[in-house]
Amino acid sequence: MKTSLVSELFFVVQNLKRSQTGKWFIYATLTGIAAGLGAIAFFVLLDLISVLLLNHVSGFPLTHPTNEQPLIEAIHKPFNKILFIIIATTGGFLSGLIMHLVAKETKGGGTGEVIKSYHNNLPIRTRVPFVKTIVSVISLGVGGAGGREGPAAHIGAGLGYRIGKLLKLSDKEKRIMMVCGMAGGIGAIFRSPMGAAIYSTEVLYKDVDFEHETLLPAAISSIIAYSIFSAKFGWIHMFSTPLMKFQNPLELVSYTILAFVCAASGIIFINIFNSTSNMFDKINAPLYIKTALGGLIIGLLGAAMPDSVGMGYGIMQKAFLNKTTFSVLLMIGIIRMFSTSITIGSGNSAGMFAPSLVIGAALGGGFGGFMHQIAPAMVDNPASFALVGMAGFFAATAKTPLSVIILVAEITGNYELIVPSMWVVAISFLLSSRYSIEHYQVKDRAHSKIHRYEYIKDVLENIKVKDLMRKQFASVDSSTKLSTIYDILSKTKQTDIPVLNKNKNISGIITLHVLKSILGENELSDFLVAADIANKDVITATPDENLNNIMHKIGFKEINTIPVVDDANGKIIGIITRKDIIKSYNDATESLEHLRASQ
Repeated sequence: MKTSLVSELFFVVQNLKRSQTGKWFIYATLTGIAAGLGAIAFFVLLDLISVLLLNHVSGFPLTHPTNEQPLIEAIHKPFNKILFIIIATTGGFLSGLIMHLVAKETKGGGTGEVIKSYHNNLPIRTRVPFVKTIVSVISLGVGGAGGREGPAAHIGAGLGYRIGKLLKLSDKEKRIMMVCGMAGGIGAIFRSPMGAAIYSTEVLYKDVDFEHETLLPAAISSIIAYSIFSAKFGWIHMFSTPLMKFQNPLELVSYTILAFVCAASGIIFINIFNSTSNMFDKINAPLYIKTALGGLIIGLLGAAMPDSVGMGYGIMQKAFLNKTTFSVLLMIGIIRMFSTSITIGSGNSAGMFAPSLVIGAALGGGFGGFMHQIAPAMVDNPASFALVGMAGFFAATAKTPLSVIILVAEITGNYELIVPSMWVVAISFLLSSRYSIEHYQVKDRAHSKIHRYEYIKDVLENIKVKDLMRKQFASVDSSTKLSTIYDILSKTKQTDIPVLNKNKNISGIITLHVLKSILGENELSDFLVAADIANKDVITATPDENLNNIMHKIGFKEINTIPVVDDANGKIIGIITRKDIIKSYNDATESLEHLRASQ
């Protein structure tokens, strides 16, 4: 039968509307469009403000990745350190004041707030994407040592949540839209669509776990946002790297040492950040005073060493091109641990994502340069250690071992070092497994509030009816008199009695509810028999059924006893009560809470 093109298209559209995949294709596309446009607005504002204030006004030596030039041309003028300190302090004060007055949840990195909202099923207010854009542009535009990816993630997540609310989606669907927005924001601003999609589903957890339901929608959103952003600013990856390959077996020894360096430095950085954040938290002053103080310290650090502040993408580019000595790279990596902690710990709005990559690249490149100097046979190209160190350090701090390997390859365009990256990431992740820079991450899905009952369900599915059923029970045949039934009930702890036919098959059940209704009718006790008062519509179970199935069977019905029948012949072999099932449910819940508390 011939089919017209129009009818075929109509069929495809109708199928998309009916399927879950089609529905999420539409929702994720909308989120990707919003996240991509949001990333463009954020990028343009940030680039203009940073070049105008830092370069044109104070003469700060801005650096950019090779493939990302400023929108307005930078100028060469003497660096006015006093002016830079004033700009950094004023910017800190202004961003803190806006956050204090309008949306305090926009302080800090951004990714953490999305993780918090996700696990606690909390809304992201309408104002958040707009406020986050403004305060992040100020915080980063005046020299804050942070990244633009965290703010882009928060902006995208807020837009995704808002679209979900407008579409009247369920809480679960709005959470997925958050992840879609986060993936879109990072995928666009970092030009890493695949890495961003996996990162957004992985960063929610401290262990190797991820939200598999969100992966496909996140990928769609990330692709759309990346395409919109790249159509405006170019399709090439952020950084240029020379040819770097892993083809020297001796380098694996050096990479193994690098993994230990990444793990140790990652733990040190996390502790520095936590201590700095706690120090600012203890200051009894409004947020804008803390952010102004953070801005002042950043201004002083930047005046002394410009490479210690700012977004630091130029540092990464120099490390990839071997344009900086190993001693300088190591010093930059260490100092930026403190400058990043001060920027974000004081409450200024800047991402933790990029600083972790910058520090990792500096430490990795410094270590590679040092090893190349003392043992040239063990390091062919120090720049390769900058790239691999970036992945290892990020995995140690952010706990995203899978996505960071892809992300680093995408932003550098270098896929030749995936093998050593996997090796270093695996070791550094395992060595630092107790630590994470993201406070709101949970251990795994079992420890997330939104997944709590899924895991109780899994526990109940592992408990079989035969494990709980009572093999000793009272029963009657259909001709048993009511008076005898009363007598049996008085001698047992049962509330319901199964009624059996001559073949020992279940034919009904006498419930306590029915018996109570005729309790005062003494004259009936010698006339009524079991067949007269039994409920013939009996719900039964088999020994190999699980408790989750049984709970769905009885639901909210007034059923207290379920006969258990043999699969082969249908004969009754036991009973299981609602009380037994509820006890098992409570035990499963309590065990899960104990597990969470112990871990």
